[in-house]
Amino acid sequence: MAEKLDLKETVSIEELTISSMWEMAALMEVLERKAICTKQEVLDMIQELRRQNPTAVPPPEPFPEPYLLTEAENALIDRIFELFNATGLTAHQAKNLLARVRRLIDLGERLAKKTTH
Repeated sequence: MAEKLDLKETVSIEELTISSMWEMAALMEVLERKAICTKQEVLDMIQELRRQNPTAVPPPEPFPEPYLLTEAENALIDRIFELFNATGLTAHQAKNLLARVRRLIDLGERLAKKTTH
């Protein structure tokens, strides 16, 4: 019989995806710093692989590239993480809180559109 997984030890697809994104971004940075290749060469290779594999559809909303964030955005993200850690939120709780914040922002946008027409 299969062993039950401890929910505290599991990660979501989103967490795995984000972790993979950061790992790839770090590899790109290291390759560029060591002058092995440029980011543009990597992006060109990604395009080539996508062209060769048309059935592999990219996600509809790609993740922002971490090295394109402004200093203000990075500072804000750091502060949010500090607040999560200070309040003792788990990754799951923080994710749920951010999802609620996103819904509130979406609702605010919809309300703003209705009042400006």
